[in-house]
Amino acid sequence: MTQFEDHDAKRSKAAIDRVRDLVGASRLSVADRLAELYNEYIALDRDQPLRESLLAFVASVTTPITGKPDKRRIVAVCGRSGAGKTTAIVKHIQSIKAMEAYVDEDGVTIYPVIFIEAPSPCTPRLLAIAGLEALGHTPPDRIRENEAWLLFRRLLKVHKVMWVVIDEAQHAIESATVREATVIGDAFKNLTQMPDWPVRLILVGVPPLASFLARKQLYNRRTVIPFDTVDADGNTDLVESILKTIVLEHAGMELRIDLEAEENQQEAGETKKDRDFLKKLMHACDAEFGSVVQMIRAAVELAMLADREHVLLDDFVKTYASFSGCRPSKNVFTAANWQELDPTTALLRDDDRAWEENKLKTKGKNATKYGVRPQ
Repeated sequence: MTQFEDHDAKRSKAAIDRVRDLVGASRLSVADRLAELYNEYIALDRDQPLRESLLAFVASVTTPITGKPDKRRIVAVCGRSGAGKTTAIVKHIQSIKAMEAYVDEDGVTIYPVIFIEAPSPCTPRLLAIAGLEALGHTPPDRIRENEAWLLFRRLLKVHKVMWVVIDEAQHAIESATVREATVIGDAFKNLTQMPDWPVRLILVGVPPLASFLARKQLYNRRTVIPFDTVDADGNTDLVESILKTIVLEHAGMELRIDLEAEENQQEAGETKKDRDFLKKLMHACDAEFGSVVQMIRAAVELAMLADREHVLLDDFVKTYASFSGCRPSKNVFTAANWQELDPTTALLRDDDRAWEENKLKTKGKNATKYGVRPQ
């Protein structure tokens, strides 16, 4: 966070405090409980290599610049949207003391980590400008690409920034030309090997970020940590653990979805109504860990707002309907054919699909199902 962002944060807090003063005590109590709930973090096995990589980044700073340190000064966290990448990065950075803001010998507050969101479309010039703005600097309107990168590299040293997080890093290749992607790749490499102030990069993004990182100029400079999807068939125990952790431990509430009865029903050969709940939850969240956590918390929020101390199946039904915009008959948590439903396209109606098909046909392409990228 820069001093400018710190100033904006204080102004935002003042505005929020004003609204809090106008809201009743009971609603504020729920808001505070929700704040605690959303501040909790659930670590998985993948968090260990991520933390180790960040700690290695910290340790690498102690290597004299004049020496020959390891080239690997890029950590890339790759996974689909909703996997929990950004949350994990933020949580781990916040827990590492060397990455905290501090006041230097001149009385200036230093932020050794800056966060940049890669613009879309992502040209080399626009990415450099995003970096300058993250430093609190407003570049001239007509600044050229090479000038922007030179200024960015110089200001990183002036502001004593050691680590740069670039979120949505896939934009560096998604809409970039071959030339632009190459320039951005070279810019990343140059940032990590500046002779007087090498920085460490943390790239966060969805596919095709992995494709961008495969290029020769970055291959031997990066460590990749994949955030894979949750296996719907093999990880119901994991999702059950997450569900109970959030509801019982974090929220301090009761879960009135009888998961213990599922096995008995299955052994008796009865209809497995509740047995499929965990699989439905994963399906509704496209098997992404971060989305699973988000949906459970949102269901808990509904229960809190209803002044209940227990969570019901109906809370998940309503949460999914709100998230997806589906028709009542197409709700993953209640439909008999839930496995055939696609949560990512649940919002679409017949008119939307017809429009998409007509659009593709006018472009001279065969109609392709909405949400499926043509091969």
